[in-house]
Amino acid sequence: LKLEGHTGSVLSVVMSGDGKKIVSGSSDKTIRVWDLETGKETLKLEGHTSYVTSVVMSGESDKTIRVWDLETGKETLKLEGHTGSVLSVVMSGDGKKIVSGSWDNLQYVCGA
Repeated sequence: LKLEGHTGSVLSVVMSGDGKKIVSGSSDKTIRVWDLETGKETLKLEGHTSYVTSVVMSGESDKTIRVWDLETGKETLKLEGHTGSVLSVVMSGDGKKIVSGSWDNLQYVCGA
C-alpha cells in the first residue's frame, strides 16, 4: 500500500490503536490522516507554520504543540512554552498528560 499526498518529506508516522488509520506529519506543514484499508487520505490538517515533526499530536519547529480532533479536523488545544523546535510528543494512554521534548534541552509534562 502506497500513501501519496504530502508535498514534503514525511517526518513522523503513527498508526491508530485500532489499526485502521495512519497519521503522518510532514515538512509541508500538514498532518494527514489515511484509511489503512483503502489507502485514501481522509483528512488534511493545516495550521502549522513550520515542519510537523511528531504526530498523533504534532510538535512543530515553531515551538508549539497542537492537538487536533481527527473526526472534525479542528484544533482543540495549542500549547506553547518551548524556546526551541519541538521534536517529539507523546500522550498518556488515558489522554490526560502530554510530554514533549525540544531542541531547548527541556521536556515538559502538561496535564493532570
